[in-house]
Amino acid sequence: MNLKKRMIIHELISGFGFGLFLAIQGIFFIEKGVEVWQIGILFGIIAISASIFEIPFGAVADIYGRIKIYKISKLIFMLAIATAIFSTNFWILVITMLLMGLSKALDSGTIDSWYTEQIIANDEKDELQNYVSTFQAFMALGMTIGAVSGGYIPKYFPQTSLFSATSWNLIVIFIIIFLHLCIMPFLFHEGDKTTKTENAVGSQMQNAIQFCLHNPTIRELLILGVFLGLAIATIDAYWQVQLLAIHKANIYTILGWVTAGYFAMAIAGPMIIGIMAETTKATPILQIRLLIILLAMAVLFLTIQTTTTYFIIAYLSFMLVFSMINSPAFTLLNLEASDKFRSTIQSISSLAFTIGGGVSAFVFSFIIKKTGIEFVWLIVAVLL
Repeated sequence: MNLKKRMIIHELISGFGFGLFLAIQGIFFIEKGVEVWQIGILFGIIAISASIFEIPFGAVADIYGRIKIYKISKLIFMLAIATAIFSTNFWILVITMLLMGLSKALDSGTIDSWYTEQIIANDEKDELQNYVSTFQAFMALGMTIGAVSGGYIPKYFPQTSLFSATSWNLIVIFIIIFLHLCIMPFLFHEGDKTTKTENAVGSQMQNAIQFCLHNPTIRELLILGVFLGLAIATIDAYWQVQLLAIHKANIYTILGWVTAGYFAMAIAGPMIIGIMAETTKATPILQIRLLIILLAMAVLFLTIQTTTTYFIIAYLSFMLVFSMINSPAFTLLNLEASDKFRSTIQSISSLAFTIGGGVSAFVFSFIIKKTGIEFVWLIVAVLL
């Protein structure tokens, strides 16, 4: 089986597990007794944990092997899920989010760097954006299937006093990750490509940072990452809570279908921007600059909605535009990156995104406590 088909399988599995959690993440925390404003704090803890280790682990992946580090990240994520399932208070959830952040830092820049190098080695560099769009679309398809399933799991699985209804989603995710680990020798049989260097991790980090600072395109992409992280974290943490305030009946099913719609937008977005780029010959930078304006307009539209139907339309519009940005941004970053720093540079990019999420968690969550969700979403629109 060729690389493209194997990566599609990988993206589908990864997306399915992710969708199962996203479908119920806001309600999961509410069922665990977390206050609304504390949800942002918990997501911020992931941001802090990931930020501390993001670049070092990217350098480790470059030096010692991307697939190896990816496997470790999945094992730590399984530990985080097990902790979350049986958590009984806010502080246990803090530990859960710390572990998730550590897993995220390990994951960052591993598989993406691995398949980018495989594509380039196969003399298909000009097809990179096409590959990226395809992989992102299948990741989103997996998320869509997971999101629909995730909306029904708490409703139809047995109720127990051991854990909350939404914890069943996490149990299923745990099993999926285990099975994913079992088939990795098939998915990535080419093996790891490691950096032939005598540099220590610290030197690898320093060289990669200098590379980014001296590359104007990568500098602009890092700035973009901060703003995108700020936007998605603020919307992602609170859209379920806001929808719950608007529409209170049959919320599990609605959350699943809305999240499925979000992933449907994530499938359509890369395809649409790919077609537009091919038709107009617009550069990735031009694509990004136009899309960020549309993203701001989508956030503003979401902010002013007070009915279920228009809220859902606004939310899906936001996710469509957001998903369109990912393909040109990822392609541009990897075309500019050096092979010997690729995982580290992707980790730096991920860190910029995480910093935006951290600002959302540790600044905006307290503003929400005082002013409400709509006011903070308005701030996000203005900043974009």
